[in-house]
Amino acid sequence: MRVFLFTLVGIPILVADGILLYTFPIVSGTMVSRDEGWLLLGGGAAYLAIHLFLRKPERIYLWGHEFSHLIVAKLFFRKIHEFQISSRSGGKVVMDQTNVMIDLAPYTVPLYCVGAAVCAQIFRQASPWVPDLYLAVASFLFMMHLLFSAEGFRSAQPDLMRSGMLFSVAVILFFLLLWIPALLAPGVKKGWRGALEAYRLWNRSGLAIGRSLIDLVRALLLP
Repeated sequence: MRVFLFTLVGIPILVADGILLYTFPIVSGTMVSRDEGWLLLGGGAAYLAIHLFLRKPERIYLWGHEFSHLIVAKLFFRKIHEFQISSRSGGKVVMDQTNVMIDLAPYTVPLYCVGAAVCAQIFRQASPWVPDLYLAVASFLFMMHLLFSAEGFRSAQPDLMRSGMLFSVAVILFFLLLWIPALLAPGVKKGWRGALEAYRLWNRSGLAIGRSLIDLVRALLLP
């Protein structure tokens, strides 16, 4: 019954994901210049090559994954009984009770990207190379997050299955899309002003498409 109910909730979120993805090229185009786009492409491609052809940084990802569980569990005042990371058995956080936000935290929060964004914002004025370096590093880390998250779905991780696959996909995709303008802000020339404008444009475009979809459904269902 839990999975069924969460699946019903996930369906409209998945529709929202579709709207966000549809309008994403317009939104990203308002924030990122061509040169900045090449830096992002290069960073993502570099990680993709490492992941596919060299050794996957599983231990590094695992630390971020389990710390995300830990941080969000603490935010919900959960009692932590055990925190363990092992190269053989992987990692685990044992707590008195979990919830859907704790379960999905490692997937919805790209922890390493957020850490890099904070550092880039602090040291942005230290050197003209900081924003460019950050964009390459951020896309490298974001690609790592995406690929390991995809592997989590492929291996049917319990964190993802507790609330159902459809709900987990919908929520994770929704949050990751919303993270993108904020993660771009420390590295692009338009900065946080560009990020805010991107969110406004996303909101306007999303609402317009949503109203069009509602009108279409009404036209099909009502005589």
